[in-house]
Amino acid sequence: MASLRLVWGALILSAWLAASPAAMAADAFAVRGIDVDVTAGGVAGAKEQAMAEAERVGFRRLLERLTMPADHVRLPGGEAAQYVRDVSIERERSSAVRYIATLTVRYNPVAVKKLLRDSGIKYAEPRSRPVVIVPLFRPQGGGRPVLWDDPNPWRAAWAAQGTGGLVPLAVPAGDTADLATLTVDKALALDAEALGALGARFRTGDVVVAVASVNSAGTAVDVGLMGAPGVLRPFETRSYPLPDGDVEAGQRVAALDIAAGFDAAYKQQNLLAFDRAGTMGTLVPLRGLEDWLMVRERLGGVPMVRRWEIVSLSREEAALVLHTVGEPEQIKAALASAGLALDWNEGYWTMRLAVHR
Repeated sequence: MASLRLVWGALILSAWLAASPAAMAADAFAVRGIDVDVTAGGVAGAKEQAMAEAERVGFRRLLERLTMPADHVRLPGGEAAQYVRDVSIERERSSAVRYIATLTVRYNPVAVKKLLRDSGIKYAEPRSRPVVIVPLFRPQGGGRPVLWDDPNPWRAAWAAQGTGGLVPLAVPAGDTADLATLTVDKALALDAEALGALGARFRTGDVVVAVASVNSAGTAVDVGLMGAPGVLRPFETRSYPLPDGDVEAGQRVAALDIAAGFDAAYKQQNLLAFDRAGTMGTLVPLRGLEDWLMVRERLGGVPMVRRWEIVSLSREEAALVLHTVGEPEQIKAALASAGLALDWNEGYWTMRLAVHR
């Protein structure tokens, strides 16, 4: 019996030391697409000034990404350079005295979060599980909807948009596995089995079918976001005007706006209120090692659970102490979005794996 306990303990320890479950998350602390155009006495000076400007602009955008609009007026200032991790160049060109570029600036997550905590400003941690976007395009004039076939300008707009900010966004590549998993008809019907199979490839249950179509007048692109109940969606339908009838430009604007909408919807429900810190003791029924590994992974994707401690652990049950921030209902909602159901049961908390994840 003792040897069995040793084997179980060794398996748990090795799993505990495994890679972080948040590895799939987009880099929410990277600010992309910062345009700079600086003229100085020489190109070296212009480039130096441009880099400093990009760091300042990106830092402000990052702080606004992490916080609510009501707090933007009191965001801390300070020297942006001390929070910069690195700068990369997307595009650049120059002359003898002018430097023009589009840059990406990445910031130090630990230092930025400490700055916001010290300033007393609530912020949201990045979401670990992605939302899978299924971009379905209806051509003008009522042709058959396009999903994996080319050309699909709507899918191209999402691919150009990138991986998202606070909410990681995944756009399937349209390979043979995607074609076999989800057809146009199944996407439109929100076929639970097909959408679940597609989401499983990205280790998430959140799949959103984004349907775009150009209106009959050719002046706007209409977008509908569909998904199973409980899937994060910033809206159900919205219309975006087409600048000079440019469908591709309008779709790029729409994709960027929807990505920002995912961040805003997520942020509203997941602000970390550090003045509401506490602990929650909870019992977790298990059916073996696989259940425990799944619980551990999902807990690692819940920002409101800052850390947890194991009080006892067996094949049938884990007793944990969760160190949390936020109100109990917020914590329950955050756990539910990660596939963990938390319930109050006659004087104590129980936490179970939800079947839909």
